[in-house]
Amino acid sequence: MRRYIITGLALVIVLSAIVILHPRRPQHVSDDNATDSYEYYYNENDTAVEEEDSLLPDDLNSILADNKTVPLDLVPDSITVLVNRVYPLPSDYVPLHLVVPDVKFSFSYLNDKRKMRKVAATALEKLFKAAEEKNLELVGVSGYRSYARQKEIYDRNILTRGQAATDTVSAKPGSSEHQTGLTIDVSAQSVNYRLDQSFGDTKEGRWLAKNAHLYGFIIRYPYGKTEVTGYSYEPWHIRFVGVAVATYLYNNDLTMEEYYGVEAVTEDTPDNAVDVEDPDTVKYATPKPTRRPTPKPSATPKNTKKPKSTDKPENTKKPKSTRKPDGTTDMPEPTEKPAAPRPTATLPAPTENPATPPPAPTEQPGTSIPAINDENAGSSQ
Repeated sequence: MRRYIITGLALVIVLSAIVILHPRRPQHVSDDNATDSYEYYYNENDTAVEEEDSLLPDDLNSILADNKTVPLDLVPDSITVLVNRVYPLPSDYVPLHLVVPDVKFSFSYLNDKRKMRKVAATALEKLFKAAEEKNLELVGVSGYRSYARQKEIYDRNILTRGQAATDTVSAKPGSSEHQTGLTIDVSAQSVNYRLDQSFGDTKEGRWLAKNAHLYGFIIRYPYGKTEVTGYSYEPWHIRFVGVAVATYLYNNDLTMEEYYGVEAVTEDTPDNAVDVEDPDTVKYATPKPTRRPTPKPSATPKNTKKPKSTDKPENTKKPKSTRKPDGTTDMPEPTEKPAAPRPTATLPAPTENPATPPPAPTEQPGTSIPAINDENAGSSQ
């Protein structure tokens, strides 16, 4: 009996030592695979807690009657949660079920930015596969980004750029959608795997913008919506919200802020803010979205009709009425009316007509009218 007790105590001691000494996995690993100085809870194996789905019904028409906005979703675990500078996530929020999707990335080292929430990772795999079937290759650049990681980026930028400049290029901790685990930045070889605004004009970027909603993703910061979202145009930034919501937003050309009917821009919101991990790698450009130029060509033919209206001045028949004063003593002969356009075409015509009536009264001091006709005849020769 004594032996069993000693053996049991030994087992308890060994198991306790394993639990106590077992290190927690780091939440961020640097480019050289070195562990960063901070660690916090990693919940990849927490499958006991089920994921929170969207708080909105699948049939959005049931709550969107009369074009009303939907109730604001601020539940961190919801796939339709709104996250921006005005509505940040809690500092202690860590999404559930972070996994690495089976897709290509622009880097080879291990890093948490490979991860996404399982529901979004599964949808991303389907999205990338659909692109491959169209001979288009998309790659992941940056997925999940923890609050601690975002704070590290933000604080580092303040030291090198200053507060004001940092706010224009780096999201404040808690205001980045990457913390949800539902967002990922993507790119393609056509832009050298960079986060480039011209990505929106590539064949990969155009296909992504047109088809992302079919797999539950939206272009979170679309072109021309900076004053609504508070972030610059980011054709690479896709956010998972579910197929129903993504399709509704796409068909109605809405952002999440417009969908919920809230403001995301304040007085101190910068005009060119971006939500990226390394602002120095972003390449800005003057994007030419493919959806906007389409109405312009249809407008140009209409404008071409306007020059035709300039032909209306040919209706200069009105000057005929101005010749009526000349014939007040005579009846308005029909032969004088066609003579009106002749002065405009040939100027010599007026010189022949004045030869008969006007000179006669001025040269009356002469003895006879036939003599005047002889002089005119001689001068013409």
